[in-house]
Amino acid sequence: MNEAILEACGLTKRFRSKEEGKRSFTAVKKASLSLFPGETLGLLGESGSGKSTLGQMLVGLIRPDEGTILFRGQPLAYPFKGAPREKIQILFQHPEVSFNPQLTLRQSLSEPFRIRGLPLSDGVLAECISRFGLYPEHLERRPGALSGGELQRAALARILVMEPEVILLDEPTSMLDVITQAQIVDFLRRYQEERGTSYLFITHSTSLARQVCHRIVRIRAGELQEEEKELVP
Repeated sequence: MNEAILEACGLTKRFRSKEEGKRSFTAVKKASLSLFPGETLGLLGESGSGKSTLGQMLVGLIRPDEGTILFRGQPLAYPFKGAPREKIQILFQHPEVSFNPQLTLRQSLSEPFRIRGLPLSDGVLAECISRFGLYPEHLERRPGALSGGELQRAALARILVMEPEVILLDEPTSMLDVITQAQIVDFLRRYQEERGTSYLFITHSTSLARQVCHRIVRIRAGELQEEEKELVP
């Protein structure tokens, strides 16, 4: 296997406790893992296990208290800048957090094109969203006028404009109906086959993890546990 594209080396994160008399609690403790090019690594755990905290450290949304994050073998400093900021993206469980409620979908989708200096037109935006079952009329709507499935597909469309090498998928289908879940999973699989993108798939569902992941690492009470390998043919 090739060298890891993204690595966690001894990551630890503590938060101040809301319980009286307790100063802090450790959400993630000395977590180390490697994500390789073109693979889907599952991070499986129950609510409160620390899986989202670990994932958000790996994409630069949370600063670790201890440990190192490596992208293509180079250590990253918080907050991420330059290529890592563009090439490491996240698809949230609740897609509405990805959008400014005051902006239309057209305005939100235009941002990554401007960041990358890419040509932008009505035709380009329409093509961008068409492969996700969205239409030009969706571009004039604000997030509140879109369904959860439409928002999640729009969020994925915007992420892919950046041509990421790593995508953190944080419970990306848990809020969607069964048909939309299957569509998103199928698209992600085909996109990975075409582009070699790496996914860190965070979920609480063992059956879903075994369906879509090449490897699974379990996390309990902030500590990484046993690993299952070679799940997807």
